[in-house]
Amino acid sequence: MHTLVLSAFPAEADAVLSHTTLDRDPVVVADRRHFYLGSISGKKVIVAMTGIGLVNATETTEAALARFARESSISVGAVVFSGVAGGGARVSIGDVAVPARWTPDSGTTFHPVDAGMLAATQTLSPALKSVKYLGKKRQPQVFVGGDGSSYDNHNGQAFPCIPNGGDVFGCQPRRAPDRSLLYTGNFFQATGPWLRSALISNLNIASKSDPAFDASDNETAAAQAVADAHGVPFLAVRGISDGSGDPLHLPGFPFTFFVYKKIAANNAARVTAAFLQSWAGA
Repeated sequence: MHTLVLSAFPAEADAVLSHTTLDRDPVVVADRRHFYLGSISGKKVIVAMTGIGLVNATETTEAALARFARESSISVGAVVFSGVAGGGARVSIGDVAVPARWTPDSGTTFHPVDAGMLAATQTLSPALKSVKYLGKKRQPQVFVGGDGSSYDNHNGQAFPCIPNGGDVFGCQPRRAPDRSLLYTGNFFQATGPWLRSALISNLNIASKSDPAFDASDNETAAAQAVADAHGVPFLAVRGISDGSGDPLHLPGFPFTFFVYKKIAANNAARVTAAFLQSWAGA
């Protein structure tokens, strides 16, 4: 059994791939999506970048569980989402949140993560990268439990990646073994519908932080819903890129996101690697 390790955008996926020892022939393409076979901390993994937003997360998770079904020679036994998020009242930038449950509707309903996977994170103590700017330094912590929330404002449309669009909006991680300047991801399929139906809603930039939730993001609850529907254990690990604890006193999101996304993604990936090392497996 493999663990499917998902991330939304290139900086997040690159952080995961930095911990991944790729197989000799690592690339599998399914439904135009690229999956990378390898191992993290000695555990077999399938690493994939979903793209930003609920629709992309749903479609990529569905594609993975269809391609790597339990009856196939390479099968998914669990799903972990590793990425960044806005932080709530008890977490600060650079911390890592591992919520016990997630909501897709701002708290109307909650769905618990796998109890065994969550328990395996309770005693983790990975070396997290400290938040240090202008001579100020704070050592991040891992917060296990609490709530997470996922939302997006794309009006039911897939958010299009941008070919060679960098470590947030790009279509492939820089560490992808099949990285190509010609790869366009979902750009041509998604751009038209997104411009027609979701552009206006995205012009209203809102904070990704909500004090009620340890982590607020754009993908986790969607990926969890697919995993739950397939009876596959699920866990999410989210490094905090927005919220309190900003030593630069930036105006908030999206400024904090672009400054701290790499620290947050790297810390999430470190916790993910430590989890896989300690977890007995699916």
